[in-house]
Amino acid sequence: RGAEHISAAGLPILDGVELFSLDFEAGGGESHTTTRLSRIGAGVTYLITRRCFDRMFLLRPSPQMNGVVEYVLAAKAKEYGILLHAYCVLSNRYHLLLTDPFGRLPDFQRDLNSLIAKATNAALGRWDGFWERTSYSAVALVGSADVFDKLVYVLANPVAAGLVRRAAEWPGHWSDPRRIGAGPVTIHRPKG
Repeated sequence: RGAEHISAAGLPILDGVELFSLDFEAGGGESHTTTRLSRIGAGVTYLITRRCFDRMFLLRPSPQMNGVVEYVLAAKAKEYGILLHAYCVLSNRYHLLLTDPFGRLPDFQRDLNSLIAKATNAALGRWDGFWERTSYSAVALVGSADVFDKLVYVLANPVAAGLVRRAAEWPGHWSDPRRIGAGPVTIHRPKG
């Protein structure tokens, strides 16, 4: 492993981290997909992307949706020791830039995705599949330049997707760059 460094955005990163491959297996007629990561490492920084089923707008911004996603993301990050650097929740997908200090990414993702799906389906009165079966992407980032590029990608995503002129105008759950280095934020459980 390489030495720990701090990126220009103030994020701890590890140089020389090996990339892993991501394979999907869909069982014959089964209602789930098994995601197999061939290498999970402690201290690895990842860009995570997950899309809603059929690219439906199931994560459409609203005070209730933003509260659910914010709470579940904070609770699961705390439970698994995940260091969340940046995030952007669009209407049909999310992007996370995070570091997994303990190699617990699969458990974190399983619980995060499950709770978001259950809470959102219940709020919307729907019971169908929530996540696109093969939409999960976890890319291990190698070096500070990769981390910085993906940080910019995540933070600028609402603008790049043509949803708003300035990222701060996005009404969904998004990590405001003005918060970088500003210390912890207290998240309260949403009512209802």
